[in-house]
Amino acid sequence: MKCKLLILTCTLLCVGVSAVRADDASRMAKAEEFLQVSHTEQMLSQVMSMTLNQTKSGMMRQMLGATQTPDQTKASEELQDKLGAILNNVFSWEKLRPIFVKAYADAFTEQELDGIIGFYKSPAGQAMIAKTPALMTKTNELVQQQMAAAMPEIQQLIKDAAGSKK
Repeated sequence: MKCKLLILTCTLLCVGVSAVRADDASRMAKAEEFLQVSHTEQMLSQVMSMTLNQTKSGMMRQMLGATQTPDQTKASEELQDKLGAILNNVFSWEKLRPIFVKAYADAFTEQELDGIIGFYKSPAGQAMIAKTPALMTKTNELVQQQMAAAMPEIQQLIKDAAGSKK
């Protein structure tokens, strides 16, 4: 009798583990599908490109009012190019995709992923995907304008802090 109970328990555990693994695999597949339908790779690429372009444009240097000699500008550009190469490697889709898939699979149930995927496949979801890059650009410009407006106060704060350390 104990042997039959042990076999039954082991069988139930194996079936339970298999069901959990199947559920995990299904959620992982749905998370992968979400990343495809939501064009996450393209969005990430656009964000990286925008960030690197802002850095190369010297936005922060301009906002802080710093001037550079031609040699300093050349060295800064070379550094930014090297930094860009490192960041493009670190944040490549091949490296980030498994991280994103796991994060979404862990964060959402299979039913939630079905709903999210359904939304992104809908006309409203497709409109959101299509309009998000322009929206990101516009909001980024607005944030930069806000930052530019605050720069005199920030510059004064930096000057005051530097003066008080002397």
